[in-house]
Amino acid sequence: MFEKAKVSFFLASKSILRGNRGIAFFTIIVLTLVYIQLVFFSSVIGGVTLKFNDVLVDYQTGNIVIEPAQDEAYITNVDALSKKIEHIPEVMGVSPRLRLKTSVSYKEKEVGATIYGIDPQEEELVTDFSSAMVEGEFISKLDRGEIVLGREVSGGYGAVMQTRSLEDVEVGDIVTVLINGQEMNFRVKGIYSTLFFMSDSSAFVNIADLEEALNADNKAQEIAIKLKDGSDEDVVMNEILSLGVKEEVRSWTEFAGILQIIEGTLSMVRNIFTAVGLIVAFVIIFVVIFVNIVSQKRQIGVQKAIGIEEEVIIASFVLQAMFYAFIAMVIGYSLMQFVITGYTQAHPISAPIGNVSLDLSNSEAVIRAMMLFIAAVLGSLIPSYQMTKRSLLDLIWSSN
Repeated sequence: MFEKAKVSFFLASKSILRGNRGIAFFTIIVLTLVYIQLVFFSSVIGGVTLKFNDVLVDYQTGNIVIEPAQDEAYITNVDALSKKIEHIPEVMGVSPRLRLKTSVSYKEKEVGATIYGIDPQEEELVTDFSSAMVEGEFISKLDRGEIVLGREVSGGYGAVMQTRSLEDVEVGDIVTVLINGQEMNFRVKGIYSTLFFMSDSSAFVNIADLEEALNADNKAQEIAIKLKDGSDEDVVMNEILSLGVKEEVRSWTEFAGILQIIEGTLSMVRNIFTAVGLIVAFVIIFVVIFVNIVSQKRQIGVQKAIGIEEEVIIASFVLQAMFYAFIAMVIGYSLMQFVITGYTQAHPISAPIGNVSLDLSNSEAVIRAMMLFIAAVLGSLIPSYQMTKRSLLDLIWSSN
């Protein structure tokens, strides 16, 4: 067995060294492009997933969200519950919120928005909205009657749905919010942009304003909790439940439904491009090996005549294909990981969820490499098998 492998390696190396270098170079270049195509969409999905996770945690939910128990409108006795949660070592911040889906109007324009009533000091420990201001300032603990709008509500600043916004609201303008059937006026203190249209479709007021309007003192409709880096969310959730919490305790991943839709769409596109890429790789290897075999047909006949077994000859052509594929994968992986991915990190791609960089995991790179290897092996195995099965006279004397 070892002797056969040595002969196959010898034949393959001689064929590569003495073969047409132009064809070999072209084959490696094409296979490199095929490999980059195979891993590109995987890195896009990885980048989108990573960005969406960051945006969701940093600008919406924190790591854990507590919601009212089933059939209950509010979480009650919020102050006492927040203090208990704050004593858990892994917890970095706790922000009780009142939440209201309503309309915001300015002049003749009216739009729907989610209004959050927050304690600004507590919210700053959980989310990064205060650092996302593009005009004005975030509300402070003592501010009453003031509001901060997302760019999808105010309009401008690159809003995705500009025509469905208030369009020309500026800091200092007065907007009207419908709360509990009553119109309340708020002065716009600031406008923020996270570059994620869902987060930018909200507005923030002091929780005291909503407590008064909704008669919801010491109540909340959700409590967002931010954990220290590296904390195990499941462990902390169990600690919260052990405090006697009867409300719903959820991880941020339960709010990532839109991510599944995005991933599903991108995965479908990725699978299509993967299939096309593998077919291209198969055809390229098939043609290159077939041409190589035809040019060496008499040599193959001589090899068979002197006693070299068919499987040894076949293995030599498969090894050639694997060599081309390996070189292509090394070049392709290096270009993708250190050039293309590095470029997108320095110059992120603008997307509806924010600026996205490609993220190629090593596991995905290995999976795509195995796929390319299989395509290369099949593309070389078929023509070499067909040729070696021909008779000696046919191989040595036939002109085709």
